[in-house]
Amino acid sequence: MRARCEVELLAPAGKWTVLKEVVAAGADAVYLGGKRFNMRLLRPDFNFTDLELQDAVALCHDNGVRLYVTVNNLYHEEELPAIDDYLAFLKAIGVDAVIIQDLALLEACRGQGMAMHASVQMGVNNLETARLLEQSGVSRAVLSKNLALSEIGELRDHSNLGLEYFVHGDLCVTHTGQCLMSGLLFGRSANRGLCRKPCRWTYDLETAGSGKVVTDKYLLAFKDLCLYPSIPELIEAGVTSFKIEGRMREAEYLRLLVSSYRQAIDRYLEGSEPPTTGDPVWQRLYENRIRDFTCGSLYGRPTVDDIGLSGEREPAFPTAPIRLQRLQPQDYRDWQGEGYQLDLSVKVGSREGLRAALDRNVKTVVIPGTIYRGRGFSSLQEVAAALKEAVEAGTRAILELPRIITVGDRLKVQELWDLAASSGVNEVAVHDPGSLLLASRLGIKAGAGYGFNLVNSRAVEQVKAWGAVWASPSLEISRDNLRDMASRTPLPLEVVVHGPLCGMITDYCPVGLVDAGDAESCSSPCERETCRLVDSLGQKYPLECDDQCRCYIYHPLELSLFAELPWLAPWISSVRIEGDGYPPELLGQVIDIYQSALKDISRGEWNQQASFCRLLDLFPHGLTKGPWEGPG
Repeated sequence: MRARCEVELLAPAGKWTVLKEVVAAGADAVYLGGKRFNMRLLRPDFNFTDLELQDAVALCHDNGVRLYVTVNNLYHEEELPAIDDYLAFLKAIGVDAVIIQDLALLEACRGQGMAMHASVQMGVNNLETARLLEQSGVSRAVLSKNLALSEIGELRDHSNLGLEYFVHGDLCVTHTGQCLMSGLLFGRSANRGLCRKPCRWTYDLETAGSGKVVTDKYLLAFKDLCLYPSIPELIEAGVTSFKIEGRMREAEYLRLLVSSYRQAIDRYLEGSEPPTTGDPVWQRLYENRIRDFTCGSLYGRPTVDDIGLSGEREPAFPTAPIRLQRLQPQDYRDWQGEGYQLDLSVKVGSREGLRAALDRNVKTVVIPGTIYRGRGFSSLQEVAAALKEAVEAGTRAILELPRIITVGDRLKVQELWDLAASSGVNEVAVHDPGSLLLASRLGIKAGAGYGFNLVNSRAVEQVKAWGAVWASPSLEISRDNLRDMASRTPLPLEVVVHGPLCGMITDYCPVGLVDAGDAESCSSPCERETCRLVDSLGQKYPLECDDQCRCYIYHPLELSLFAELPWLAPWISSVRIEGDGYPPELLGQVIDIYQSALKDISRGEWNQQASFCRLLDLFPHGLTKGPWEGPG
């Protein structure tokens, strides 16, 4: 029996034969999924039946190996009772921990007395989130793959949470848990294990002025992660569990990976020759690679050198773009019913946009703390001035924090908290658990934004327990799932009903390819003109960059749930227009249209066909309901 050591090598297994191989190859722990409730359900020949799970626990424990089970999807309301039973079963058979994404499972696991590991899908990338999860009973976090070595070290120094980090395998270009593009395009959510991988398609890159800059390249296709030579640095930075990706891989491939990383870890622990890119073990890894290798974000922001532009080593994956259906005049629906009062909030991105909202007596304005290059507020001083103007106008003013906040963003974000505390804003909108913790400490009201990926009422109960006073459902949620969630939710819900749909947020900036991919000589083309990705069907995905060169990739069509407002009204408290990218005149027209509709609904009327057609005319590039009628 192998003695357990402080540093753990964690191997994947998708089949019984693979499980035996990775245990024999030297894994200290194995993670796997059942036939239910995990994120790798696309292939029926993989994953473990309940009986096999029992046998897997016995096999691992007989060999001194820990076993973790992935219960790492997001779960809709009707799935929750069965999840409770499944967790009780896993507890009874003696699994060592479960890996979870959905906040709904925190209380359920505590009730079972089960050890919890926060999935990489939770996006644990800042200290406050780590501390709040630790307070909530989580013993370990699978850290965001976007964290650099120095950021990992800060988490080690200032929290007691166990730190796990991926060291080998498939790598997504976006911030984990915040990739919505598959769900928005297909109704097949990456956060539910159904990703159709739009990051693995070919695209053109074009600018509004110059036209096509790059043609038919795999512009978002990350190379595979390989941190074999970095094992000593990762151990010294505080990582105690080294995770290999690949639950859908076969035994021979995983045996090589596990044995290679076993040697790297043991060599470090024994004080012998450290692993390097020149040694025979690394050479075998390289010769058996699937894609070429990258070190991801470990030593800094990824560049074009980390992307497999040619696609020559890109494995076949049977998905492609589909022709997106734009809303048409016939999508308008008549309605008769009782009156409901819905509030309207509007996100604005400039002083002129703010005045367009104030002139129309909008009662709630949302002002983003993210500074985008080339549009909107150009500094926090401008944000502060807008907040002051909104507060003085007697409007409910909400400062929205960025969707992504990493350890390295700490000083930048502290300026936003200082601004919130000093400007008299009513509240903040946040997108991560750590920001809820900070808001509570500062005595500032906070709402849980759509970055939390809330799809059930128990998850809303959790953010309420953390201090949230309102919540926004996931942008991927469907009509039926929203209804089921809303019927039990303990907080007022605000639904985004109009605006651009950000499907990906990435630290890699494809806009840099306008300047031949040289980040050091980048001329900031994003400040001068609109840049877009264009898929093989000619559909255009707008790109934006913020002041930290984080890139936001948008759905080709903009969201409009205008025709769904009467249906939404009984279930929610507020609707939001994401208007921060709109010119003031356009924003004013959109506000007028939605205010007219909400007034009708308050009277139990619905005479909005002309308004709906006007909305279609205002957005000739197209509007969509997104995944509203899909599986979510």
